[in-house]
Amino acid sequence: MDNAGSTSRAMSADRACTEITLPQASSAQTPPAAQNDGIEGNAEVVSTPQAPRADMRFDTLEDAQRHYLAFARRRGFGIRYNYRKKSEVTGEYIRVAMVCHKAGHQAKEKEDTQKPKPVVPERMKCSNIRTDCPARMALKVRDGTWLVTEFCDDHNHPLLKKWSLTGFLRSHRDIPEEDQEFIKILHTVNMETSRMMQVMATLYESVEGVSYTPKDMANFRSKLQAENKYIDMQNTMAYFEDLKSRDKDFYYRYKLDDEDHVQYLFWVDSAARKAYKNYNDCISFDATYMTNKYKMPFAPFIGINNHGQSIQLGYGFLKNELSESYIWLFESFLIAMDGVAPVNIITDQDGSMRAGIEKMFPNTTHRNCRWHIVDKATEEIGPFVAKIPGLREEMNDCINCSLTPQEFETRWNLMIQKYNVQNHEKIAALYQKRNSWVPAYFMQKFYPFLQTTQRSEGFNAVLKKYISPANSVLEFVLQYDDIQAKIMKAEKKEEADSSLLTARSWSWHPIEKQMEKLYTKNIHARFLYEMSYTMSYNIRQAMVQLGVCQMPLAYVLRRWTWSAEENLVEELPGQPAVMPEESKKKMWLAVTCNEFKRPSAVRE
Repeated sequence: MDNAGSTSRAMSADRACTEITLPQASSAQTPPAAQNDGIEGNAEVVSTPQAPRADMRFDTLEDAQRHYLAFARRRGFGIRYNYRKKSEVTGEYIRVAMVCHKAGHQAKEKEDTQKPKPVVPERMKCSNIRTDCPARMALKVRDGTWLVTEFCDDHNHPLLKKWSLTGFLRSHRDIPEEDQEFIKILHTVNMETSRMMQVMATLYESVEGVSYTPKDMANFRSKLQAENKYIDMQNTMAYFEDLKSRDKDFYYRYKLDDEDHVQYLFWVDSAARKAYKNYNDCISFDATYMTNKYKMPFAPFIGINNHGQSIQLGYGFLKNELSESYIWLFESFLIAMDGVAPVNIITDQDGSMRAGIEKMFPNTTHRNCRWHIVDKATEEIGPFVAKIPGLREEMNDCINCSLTPQEFETRWNLMIQKYNVQNHEKIAALYQKRNSWVPAYFMQKFYPFLQTTQRSEGFNAVLKKYISPANSVLEFVLQYDDIQAKIMKAEKKEEADSSLLTARSWSWHPIEKQMEKLYTKNIHARFLYEMSYTMSYNIRQAMVQLGVCQMPLAYVLRRWTWSAEENLVEELPGQPAVMPEESKKKMWLAVTCNEFKRPSAVRE
């Protein structure tokens, strides 16, 4: 026969305590109103479930925990496990004790004499002082059920009388299972925690109705990220293999270091490889964007399609930004693109990147981002130039209006002699780099609508909405698929506009109609702007006198054109977009459970 006294001694308060893990969110429900039974006027009056008592039985431990949790919240205290014993035969729990959150004694912190004292004073933290509260409920398994063997409801500390305040006790700050499923969906789209809380508060119809805090949600998100911490790369490779089984032209490559850690990673799908065959004339490349959780620089290859839209042409992760890293990445890019190097490429001023391009893309025209160079030059020589009247204006005119390298060099030399700045080191250094950024050196090269890495930077701005530096590699890859799908849909929208919409005519000239049939809608709009600008110089009359009614096709780049015969080809009919049944169930479960738990629904 069990002895209650020995059981109590066995469950001493100085045992290691484990915080309670809640199975369901029944505690999140707002209790129904009850009659006033003499509690102070500022307390929120709620009905209290039946107090546990000795010999009370529960079918499962979860039922017992749920009942005691509901009782504790209505009484105004929290609970935790103080003791749990497993059977040596079955390995299942056979004896437990749940105690008040203030049970036991405060643990004494041992001072580490070897640890140096922090330079910055530690922030003062509040703590939950334990008072050796005797309140407890002990249970054990008997005849297949859980029997209450001991119950004490005596507390030696004040209880919380407001229901709304008890929700901040740790044992009552649970995230219900249905909420967790919904939060996982929001987490995958990189929504901020504060915005998630706003969404959940909307579903609950109030912030008070949410049974957890932003910190709890942030911890839950950290737990999600930690689940794949040590198998992230294995999961990524498995996902790549799955993609390759469904997309035979999907390509990926990686390199391991001596400790079998991934040093470099590159991947590209079939849609990007197909697009590169038509749009390899200009690539924007930038590796200055945020890293992932492993501190690996992220390097996307960005191209431009016939609608003037930015498109993805491959992704890379690098261990560092040394020249050997870029050489490996550019080599992988060449392998994926069947050895075809980009005709033109634009990057920032990174020396290691330039070395990699010179080695792997020797015949590619390499241009540096003008904005970065000018911005740095403004910082270095701006104050000096501002002191010399006329120098700034003439320098800008020389850079922007020179049409050939010879013209630029002649005008520059005349300018520095005129203002006597030949010996200024920074101005001389700017001139030494002229063939990597001055527009005159690229007049015969194809850099459509850009002199900077704005395509990469604009793409990075989009990427920030999908990914954060805390994401794993697998999460990066999954978001890549989502962004690629978004790009493909936007491209189809432009194809539809080009076939369905008609541009508003502004002149009678037949060239306008000719170009409308050839160019895509976006490029045709750009052409009309340039044509209207040109016509403002009365060139129209000259064109009429010379009988110019058609644009020679030799001056029309095919990469900007749109052909109905090629784009409006017959394809297999698809199925209407339908939400998968599993997603429907998740949405229904989240909305239904939250609807049930709203205070207004309970009060009714």
